[in-house]
Amino acid sequence: MRGFAILLVVAVTIHAAPGWNGRAAAAEDSSTKSAPAKFAAVGPPRSFKGARDVYEYRFAARRGPSPFDRIALHRFTRSTGRSDDTPVALYLPGTWMNGTAAPDDPRYSLALFLASHGVDFWALDYRTRFIPPETPQPDLAELKEWTTARFESDLDAAVDFILSTTQRRRIFLVGFSWGVDLAYIFAAEHPAEVAGLLMLDGYVNRGASGTPPRDEYAEDVSGKHLTWAKRAALLRLVLANPRAPAPIPGYRDAADNLDHVVYSSAAFGGKGGLANPFGGFSSAPVLAAVLITFDRYFPWVAEYEDAMTPALSAALGKSGIPVLAFSSTNIAPDWPAQVAKSASSTGSADVTVKRLDGWGHLDVICGTHAQREVFRPALEWLRRHQK
Repeated sequence: MRGFAILLVVAVTIHAAPGWNGRAAAAEDSSTKSAPAKFAAVGPPRSFKGARDVYEYRFAARRGPSPFDRIALHRFTRSTGRSDDTPVALYLPGTWMNGTAAPDDPRYSLALFLASHGVDFWALDYRTRFIPPETPQPDLAELKEWTTARFESDLDAAVDFILSTTQRRRIFLVGFSWGVDLAYIFAAEHPAEVAGLLMLDGYVNRGASGTPPRDEYAEDVSGKHLTWAKRAALLRLVLANPRAPAPIPGYRDAADNLDHVVYSSAAFGGKGGLANPFGGFSSAPVLAAVLITFDRYFPWVAEYEDAMTPALSAALGKSGIPVLAFSSTNIAPDWPAQVAKSASSTGSADVTVKRLDGWGHLDVICGTHAQREVFRPALEWLRRHQK
């Protein structure tokens, strides 16, 4: 989904296996490829208290001369050894989001759940991850060039690295929110590289109407009232002690304060569209652990684009790529229908759409029932479609 709006929110070069090139193996037209990206390992592997057999490996690559021109990949896996029976998946996060696994609990983290069950799970950090949150708007002018095509170019480079590293010809794409947009566009451009599409609460968006705000290059996840500093303070308070006094008078405690903020988010319909803690579909501490990882800025120009051209739509319709899609219901009455419409756009007879009644947007990826209703079905689907 576009426009989350006012939310609480020593390198060593890695070489692919000698002689292997996933793109060449897929026999794709070289004119569609992005320039090769030199990914490098960053820091030691990270382990997780909640998923002791899973390790995270991080890689980063420069994509241009600016300090912001960087992307990164997180790899969550039990083993880096090659196995044709292991599904390889790349997660594309939503607006303001990144590849961080939070919280450190497989019950509420798709990355840790799937990795702990044998999936080789990768997640992408967009360029937005490398913008310091204290950066003022006038210093963000370069973001006016950060179109969807720029993000797709980064995605292209990331997939090339994953294919080379894992020695695969195809991978699964997992998209959430705005990441669903990117996944469908990539699938249209490179259908031979996509084994399947696992789409989490998003659809092909035709862009916002009008034009981006003048002299403002990026949408800020914080707002005029709930500033970046106040947002961070509330999230840290909920994480430290959910029952601490609320920073805003009128709420029972810090957790109750956050519950009301996410439930009433106007950008998501104002009635549990962002998350529905009052319906028992999410909890404040888990939401805080996710929201505190958010990046601050997202380019306005990408919000107003309709990047799925007629030619790409036609190509997607010929791809025949299987799709498993999940849809919340609280954002808007037509939301599930939009999710289903996009899911059917690949021309495949193998399309499943699961409607999650009463759920909010974030409940799909970190909700109270996400493990049972989303993560486990996703794992079963990935295993069935692994070839």
